[in-house]
Amino acid sequence: MQFRQSLIWFLSIVFCALPAAQANTGKVLRLGMYHSPPYYHTENVSEPQGLSLDLLTPVAESLGFQLEVVPCPFPRCLKMAAQGELDIVAGLINNKKRQQFLYFLSPPMMQFHSAFVFYSRQGTPLKLTQLADLKGHSVAVMRDAVYFDAFDKAENFTRVKVNSESVALEMVAMGRVDYAITVEKTALGSLHDAGLQLSDLHRQPYLHHQSIDGYLAFARNSPHFALVPQIEAQLQLLEKKGILQKLWLKYGLITP
Repeated sequence: MQFRQSLIWFLSIVFCALPAAQANTGKVLRLGMYHSPPYYHTENVSEPQGLSLDLLTPVAESLGFQLEVVPCPFPRCLKMAAQGELDIVAGLINNKKRQQFLYFLSPPMMQFHSAFVFYSRQGTPLKLTQLADLKGHSVAVMRDAVYFDAFDKAENFTRVKVNSESVALEMVAMGRVDYAITVEKTALGSLHDAGLQLSDLHRQPYLHHQSIDGYLAFARNSPHFALVPQIEAQLQLLEKKGILQKLWLKYGLITP
């Protein structure tokens, strides 16, 4: 909260350099957020918290808008955005399919280096040393998620689509699927949400390192789509002033 208040104060100064926005008192931007600790918290909290809120709340206020958080499972967030029921969805990887109904605001709201990792049930004889070893097996994936190109295009295993990483890991622990794929940086939070310990699952030796860009994506069917140039200009200003980097430091995306 203290960081967000400081950010609002800072933006009230730096945004004086931009053309004044028309007052839109009472207007609301609807932000779709899915639970993905440590970056977004929408479950078991008194109110939603996360990087996107820290960033967008003062931006919206500078344009005369209030920000309304709509907690939704990841696939539901995408569907609501496609239908124009949300204005913005936070933390999405950009791809051509999503560009059909979303505009990806530049710069990315988060940039970090991580890995996609695979978990199996503790005690199983499964061993994954290369992607080809998935052949004939089942993998729990987040519905409508994007991972890495070779995995997304592979057709030699069965995808079991679920609404969250925590559900994917729970299904592995219950023996309902062979593997679950997660982002390394979010795996511990997902295990906690599933009520699991690291010792309950086995992390496989195969992993895929990748630089990951997470974007704020504006719904093309949003009634407020005309705000895109103003919001994008402010995000670029925040990047120039080093505010994005301060947020990444706060959320552990970069180290001091």
